[in-house]
Amino acid sequence: MAFSTAYKKLFGLILFSFIDNLSTQAQSRFPTFEVNEAVTVTVDETEKGIVAKLNNNNNKTVLLKKWKRTLSFIETYDVNNDGYMDLVLNSDEHQSNDALIFLFEPKSSSYRELNYPNHEFSNLIITKQEPGMIISYSNAQEWIKFGFNKQCELYSAGDSQVLHDYELAIHQYQIRMYNVDGSIKSVKLENFEDKNIPIIEVKVPRLRLYNEPGYQAVSNSFVEKGAFLEITAFEGKEWLKIKYKSASETLEQWVNVSELKMDISKLHYKENNNGLNLVMIDPQSGDDRFYFCIALNNYSNKIFESYNGKIYILLENENGNKFLYPLYNTGYLKLPPQNPKDIQANKADEKWFKPGAVLDDNMVQWDVEKKQFVIFHDKSENEDVDEYPYVPFFPDGLSAGIYKISAVFMDRESHLKPLVSNMQQLKLPLKKF
Repeated sequence: MAFSTAYKKLFGLILFSFIDNLSTQAQSRFPTFEVNEAVTVTVDETEKGIVAKLNNNNNKTVLLKKWKRTLSFIETYDVNNDGYMDLVLNSDEHQSNDALIFLFEPKSSSYRELNYPNHEFSNLIITKQEPGMIISYSNAQEWIKFGFNKQCELYSAGDSQVLHDYELAIHQYQIRMYNVDGSIKSVKLENFEDKNIPIIEVKVPRLRLYNEPGYQAVSNSFVEKGAFLEITAFEGKEWLKIKYKSASETLEQWVNVSELKMDISKLHYKENNNGLNLVMIDPQSGDDRFYFCIALNNYSNKIFESYNGKIYILLENENGNKFLYPLYNTGYLKLPPQNPKDIQANKADEKWFKPGAVLDDNMVQWDVEKKQFVIFHDKSENEDVDEYPYVPFFPDGLSAGIYKISAVFMDRESHLKPLVSNMQQLKLPLKKF
């Protein structure tokens, strides 16, 4: 049968429309969701990122986000209890389930991402029993609970945190509740195993006090060895709020956990030709990058083994103030004896360095998403490290300037004094590579 030109064009248009419809439907591997009675949405993955196609009067397409994780499944909930179904995008490629939340905005027929500072939604729980309430679990004991006020605006209802420090015998659980404006309403500190009020004894000669939890809030006050401090709250893993009695009154200030473990005034480099030496190689390079290179050498006549070592960073600013903070655990180390002559040798007028155990040789780099400087740390040998393989290199609150930097190795089980490396120079802020 012969087709006329007009019929051929009509048939071609129908065929093209059918194929185009199939390809459009094939783009998304997710079903169409209902926003309300009048609007539906389909989520697609494109080269630009994840997009939402709204089936309404405008048939609007909204770019949601370019997500580094693999999108596994999508759920819809009325997250903020405003009568419209919102999008919850889930990724289960890691041990924890990570989620993005996008709230539907009826006025603009669009979506906006629900963000909370310094927090990703993990192991998310949204229930119909508590409309407008979200709980995000980082693990079995730590959570952040979110709620929405009558204007459908986010406020944090409460969060929890666990502090475990076996070296100081501190095991506490803390719940903070917030007002609608974000200010702290109450802090409740609980102990594990129904222990009494948490009391800690100062075992370093002098313990420095801080006005707030951060190195920028250092005070000129100290408490002496033998003082007993009552813990009333904590912030992160490094700051304890304590109550203590002075000569005339009871005061509350903050102390640093690392400074409770080591006498910061006695942390100095001293070369030991008959024992262990921690060495820091010059971190600067010609391209302005900063490399954290440390090695451990064993000049003794015995094999050295460590099972629970930890690396700390010791900084000293231009005013002579020192700051100490933990970087990461080292895991299992086994280091045979070495001859100091084999460590450094002159070859063609150049010095060669042969370390016993390289503990780190990585660049400190800028993480755009976390907005902090991080360093790679292999989790495969240390289960205590978060699944994210990069750990923060600097704590918050450090001022810009020139610092002297040393590494400190400590392992309480080996009954060694803290090992301090030689000093190098550091200029903050670093360039953001």
